[in-house]
Amino acid sequence: MYLGDKQFGLLEKVIGASVIRHKVIANNIANVNTPGYKRLDISFENELKAALKGNSNTDITAVKPKVVVAKNTEKTSLRNDGNNVNAEEEVSELVKNALSYNIFVQLMSKKFAALKTAIGGGTQGG
Repeated sequence: MYLGDKQFGLLEKVIGASVIRHKVIANNIANVNTPGYKRLDISFENELKAALKGNSNTDITAVKPKVVVAKNTEKTSLRNDGNNVNAEEEVSELVKNALSYNIFVQLMSKKFAALKTAIGGGTQGG
């Protein structure tokens, strides 16, 4: 969708990334007891920031979320069975992602309401 406003496109990308991240986190949680499973994550925000700042050769419209195997960080600890998913961390990330998603959807809704009002479609006492 493109309505002539870069903010719509940006919000659409961020909301789409949140939806994919939600699925990835749910998949991680579902595989918490799967031997050898490696935690997945989304690569998106850093690429988007670089594109927004003009620090990359990538245009904002080309930035897309990518599912990647998470790098070993403090959030991932390899267990004896080779699985590196921490259920509590994943639930925390799920909640954080849901909050972000809701905020961006509300912003998109406000943009649509403002657009509707601007074209004369706002409610006027009736």
